[in-house]
Amino acid sequence: MEVVELEPPVPGPGEVLLDMKAAGLCGSDLHMHYRRTAAERTGVIFGLQTDPSIVVSHEGAGVVAQVGPGGGHLKVGDRVSFHHMGGCGWCEQCRMDWDINCEQKWGTYGLDRPGAMEDQMVVRARDCVLVPPEVTMPEAAYYSCGAGTGYQALRRGDFRAGDIVVVVGLGPVGIAAAFFATQAGGVVVGVDPDEERRQFALDRGAAVAACEAEAAAVQEHLRGRTDRRGADVVVESSGAAGGRNLALDVAGLFGRVVCVGFNDAQTTIDLERQIIQKQVDVRGAWMFRRGELQAMLDAVARQRLSIEPLIGSRMDIEHAGAAWAEFDRGSLGKSVIEWP
Repeated sequence: MEVVELEPPVPGPGEVLLDMKAAGLCGSDLHMHYRRTAAERTGVIFGLQTDPSIVVSHEGAGVVAQVGPGGGHLKVGDRVSFHHMGGCGWCEQCRMDWDINCEQKWGTYGLDRPGAMEDQMVVRARDCVLVPPEVTMPEAAYYSCGAGTGYQALRRGDFRAGDIVVVVGLGPVGIAAAFFATQAGGVVVGVDPDEERRQFALDRGAAVAACEAEAAAVQEHLRGRTDRRGADVVVESSGAAGGRNLALDVAGLFGRVVCVGFNDAQTTIDLERQIIQKQVDVRGAWMFRRGELQAMLDAVARQRLSIEPLIGSRMDIEHAGAAWAEFDRGSLGKSVIEWP
């Protein structure tokens, strides 16, 4: 990690310049930049082009400082966040607002386009969403990937109030899913091998936090809360093979398992026992549409629902190296870089 001086960026047609206020640290950055060998850092990882020389962080929020030609709906002074994975804008998936599924990807902020961990950042106006005044800028940055992914995982799992929810992996995505499920009336069991992360989840409303990697032990926790043997919704955010199998094992009859965690290795499952015989739905959730990011921010603003309690570490950009080192060791909640 290096903190360097660069020439100020200039917005072109359809772009805006942001004075950055918050940039989040995401596990995807660890997997796609920092835990790779030097030879692997330039190329395609998980289907996305990467560039190790790029300014990192795909989670950001800032204030519009300049609007380039054709900047559209935005004006100087607007508080914005952005959808970090841009599409061509013209294909079928982009027209449905699913830029993330675009086969002719324009690029990804923080991977092959300059990211949010800089004083000023250029972003396409079409990628931006407005941040309501009730939402802080660190929260907005968190929603743009980690918290938003946790929120949408529950929606993909058809979560309903009163559901038994198991969250496997209590990193930034998992803790967000656990928090939202708790706030919306779910009974949450969080699973993570790290004791501090388990306590962090308990302090923020989880009913139970378990370290066990065995389904029987987690099911004992479930029986302590309900007469059902399995969960209604399972969010698998660890990406580990053991976590994925645990998620399938603890799902109850007609349960819904939502997988959001990435991993390089393949996972072997028992299709008959874990899925068919329990009639379990297994769903993938890769991010969300740009319009859904705006809808999330507007919804939590109306509900006065703050995820500030989930932000565990705040540093300035001069200490970015220390922030990444702490995050790599398994920091609690969301870690952010902040500007005044």
